[in-house]
Amino acid sequence: MNRFTLLLVSQWIANAGDALYIVSLIAMIYQTTGQASLAALFPVLVTAGMTGSGFLFAQVAQRVPHASLLFGSQLLKTILLGIIWGLDLPLPLILALVGCIAFFDGFARPIESAFIPRLCQDVQKANSLVQGSNQVIQLIMWPLGAILVSWLSPLSVLSVSAGLFLGASLISYLFYRSVRSLPDPSMEGEDVSFRSSIRYTRAHPFAKANTYLVGIDAFISTAWISALFLVYIDTHFQLSERWWGILNAFYLLSMIAGSYMMLRRRGTRSLLYCSIAFSIVATFLFAFAPIVTLAVIACLIQGFASQVRAIEINTLLQTTTPLERLPYVYSVQQTVYALCFCLGSLLFGWLADVFAIELVYALAGALSLLMWQPARQLLAHSSQEQRHVS
Repeated sequence: MNRFTLLLVSQWIANAGDALYIVSLIAMIYQTTGQASLAALFPVLVTAGMTGSGFLFAQVAQRVPHASLLFGSQLLKTILLGIIWGLDLPLPLILALVGCIAFFDGFARPIESAFIPRLCQDVQKANSLVQGSNQVIQLIMWPLGAILVSWLSPLSVLSVSAGLFLGASLISYLFYRSVRSLPDPSMEGEDVSFRSSIRYTRAHPFAKANTYLVGIDAFISTAWISALFLVYIDTHFQLSERWWGILNAFYLLSMIAGSYMMLRRRGTRSLLYCSIAFSIVATFLFAFAPIVTLAVIACLIQGFASQVRAIEINTLLQTTTPLERLPYVYSVQQTVYALCFCLGSLLFGWLADVFAIELVYALAGALSLLMWQPARQLLAHSSQEQRHVS
């Protein structure tokens, strides 16, 4: 396998393992405590872990070769999951280890994204393949995990997840072996820290606009999470929970379709404005859909538009940011994304408890307009700064 394929396969296996381990732990905790509310701690712990790694990423990545950091973080995740699987731990310690796994995942993700322009000529095609395959894995593994838990046991599914983590570590090691001779882009004489990474992001108009757009998009996208879908189906249409699964499935399928379109696309004209406009229309349509068929159509439009937007934002960042700065900008963006997603989840969840769900989605549609200005700045600066990445 070539280098990019090794990177891609290691991501596939790790993402499949992530889905299964979260499903199995949620089921295990519910069986033990009988409190479904504890499942709500998982996104909080993941956000806290990835935010913590964001503060330390720059110092670590400056001192540790990036391929070694990628392999080491996956190996440590595997060891931590093995501890959860092999030992009878109290619940607080299990939750702490979940946060630690997210912490090490926060080191891997910026490195994985920063490797793409170093390994691929066609960055848009590579990003489309990565994003699309990740959505396919999510579409398959989450329901599969639930089925396996019902057939077997949470501990059995956790065993499968541990095996996948081990497989991901082995593939990551092969990737490390294949790229260890490649020197990392360096910034000689510069002391890189989280603070300096933020300063660079704020001082460079393109990185700044890109990060603002990522943060706003992350905040608004929380209106489309599964929990609010359930409230929407129950209060707007008074339909069974079966439609909750249907909306989620169509949303993920449309994201896969968006990735496929970007994978096959040959044009260079930006689709950023179109994707934002489609998201605004889809959100208002979803808010006031008189029949469930229109709600499904809105999900299809939003999933497709959000995936196209994510791929273009990623591609623009990779083709306009110096390679030596790219991992550090990604680390800042990951921290911004995690915080905005957490805040958005809390806000929209609270609003859904207080107000009608239709008003919640109408507000999300209005807030989507905030993406327009950073998108305009992003495209203006990208036309001046874009470069060819080999």
